[in-house]
Amino acid sequence: MVMKGYRYSFLLFFLLIFFNACVSPYDPNITKYENLLVVDGELSNLPGPYHVKLTRSYKFYENTYKTVRGAQIKIIDNNGLEVLMAETGDGIYTTIDSTFQGIVGNSYKLNIMLDGEVFESEFETIKKPVPIDSLYWEYQQKDKDTEGVQILLNSNDPTNSTHYYAWKYDDTWRFRVPIDYSGKPEWKECYKYNSSTNSDIASSTNRVGDIIDRHPILFCDENTNRIFIRYTILVKQLSLTEQAYKFFDKLISLNENQGTLFDPIPCSLVGNIKNVTNKDVPVLGYFLVAGASEKRIFIDRSELPESYEPTDGFDYCYTDILLISPELTNYRDDAMVDSLMNLGYVVFEEHLITIAQGVYARQLNMAKPPCFNCTLNGKIEEPFFWEEKESN
Repeated sequence: MVMKGYRYSFLLFFLLIFFNACVSPYDPNITKYENLLVVDGELSNLPGPYHVKLTRSYKFYENTYKTVRGAQIKIIDNNGLEVLMAETGDGIYTTIDSTFQGIVGNSYKLNIMLDGEVFESEFETIKKPVPIDSLYWEYQQKDKDTEGVQILLNSNDPTNSTHYYAWKYDDTWRFRVPIDYSGKPEWKECYKYNSSTNSDIASSTNRVGDIIDRHPILFCDENTNRIFIRYTILVKQLSLTEQAYKFFDKLISLNENQGTLFDPIPCSLVGNIKNVTNKDVPVLGYFLVAGASEKRIFIDRSELPESYEPTDGFDYCYTDILLISPELTNYRDDAMVDSLMNLGYVVFEEHLITIAQGVYARQLNMAKPPCFNCTLNGKIEEPFFWEEKESN
């Protein structure tokens, strides 16, 4: 689903009743809504597979959620086609038919059977996707201490019929660890993958024409190593229904306004999913059906100003070289080795060296594993979509 990163929890709201300068808290009984089903799923015209995540709501102070297993899920279209989903992870369900793909103009709903109850979304139609006109970047100075790369997007629907949009992205970058490990040279360079987690929506209803211009997608400052070498971002633009847009707009407001006395009381977040078996029990979340288009760009460090000095992401990395007695069979018997291991260091290389004639020592090269093993933060294999910068 496009709107990740927002939790469903229940706050205990206090109604302040002022009478004779006294404040009396009101504690409503909402315990019956502490274990509601939360549905998070998305279907578009882009190739699948498609995923649905099921969880349970939780008390605000618990700060955790439980995934839901054992459900039977299928996607049904307006022509009666049923596409089954299988549980592929903890609370994650995926379409089984790898050839299934949403069709623009068709309507779809989600059907869930769980613990003897049936849950179902409303039919929603895949709107015609609007192509992204341009995805580009600008080097900007946010303030006197923050410089970086702002990724922006322009889009335009000439039919003036979309008006409601959402965006998500997947970005990838190449990175190198600072410490060479002769035993595993392939651990030097990897690719890091990341996906957007927060809601990003906008509407063109207050504009003349269905135009989105200079919409900010992501800002990369010097505190990230995304563009330390080479970077790419794939942005997905979704054409939403008005109902979906209003739901996510309320969801954003709810999550941005929690915890202060004068925050607006959160509205009832009614999505497009109902408990068919027990209509009195609400269901949280949304099964998003939307038209989608994508666009990718690459950014190379060489394209940026010299003033841009991003971190390599390994400021904490050092190699400690220790000499110990070659007779030691347990390295931790050495106090310095034991001290470093308690800090997360490991021995990644060792050599028997000669100190003087007939005198030997064991040299231990120690570092934290992520500093010499890139696979702990990424993957060695080059992505299928990766492109190198063209040489002039």
